[in-house]
Amino acid sequence: MLTDLLGAGDLMGVLARDIDVRLLNVSASGCLVESRRRIEAGTAGALRLVVDGEEYSDDVIVARCSEVQGAGATYHVGAEFLWTTPPGVRSLRRMASRLQQALERGAVTLALEPRHAM
Repeated sequence: MLTDLLGAGDLMGVLARDIDVRLLNVSASGCLVESRRRIEAGTAGALRLVVDGEEYSDDVIVARCSEVQGAGATYHVGAEFLWTTPPGVRSLRRMASRLQQALERGAVTLALEPRHAM
């Protein structure tokens, strides 16, 4: 059975890793996060964050990544929300204004889980 699976012509794999980021800004179309790691433009992933103990997530694509001058290995990453599914109850797109308020209170933790680079 494993040999059949590995021999399939449509076999595809995904390399994923969690990257801790700090949310700087969020809107209905995307967000700006800060990372200690460079994330290449075109990288698609799932952005997950926890606000007041509740998790929200959406698929994103990195539009830009720029090094913050004078801050060591610190990068600002602009990510756009992908409309791969309609926004659900736990969608970042739907909760953007509430999340911005939580961000201002410092009640947000999050991580970007890259799915693949384009």
